[in-house]
Amino acid sequence: MKKQTRFILVLVLALVVVVFALLNVAPTIISFGFTKVKLPLIVVLLLTLILGALIALLLSTSSSFSAKKQKKALDQELKALKQNQQAEIDQAVATARETIEQQLVEKDTEISDLKARLMVAEEPKPTTTTVETPTDSSTSDQN
Repeated sequence: MKKQTRFILVLVLALVVVVFALLNVAPTIISFGFTKVKLPLIVVLLLTLILGALIALLLSTSSSFSAKKQKKALDQELKALKQNQQAEIDQAVATARETIEQQLVEKDTEISDLKARLMVAEEPKPTTTTVETPTDSSTSDQN
């Protein structure tokens, strides 16, 4: 549908240009400062139209080219930033893993120490029996 609409617009524009050309066939003198040229008005109009179209094409092409160049540079920068960010994330993860592993080792050591202390505390203590020697209080009282 877009192509058909564009084609119709181009046809209408071409028709307007042809009618305009037929209405403007009178000779016109153009002075360039160092010389004078006598051309039909339609030729002058068509030359300026073509010159304007070429200038517009060159400007749009150069701006399009610079936009593509800028996009390429920004894409490269984005890629580099993503790689740097991923490297930082990997480094942070590695550091966190080391820290956690170290904490786990410390906790395992602490658990082992506590188990050893618990075993020592739960060991049956040898009971010492004290032998009472009967004191002869009766003998000492009798004297």
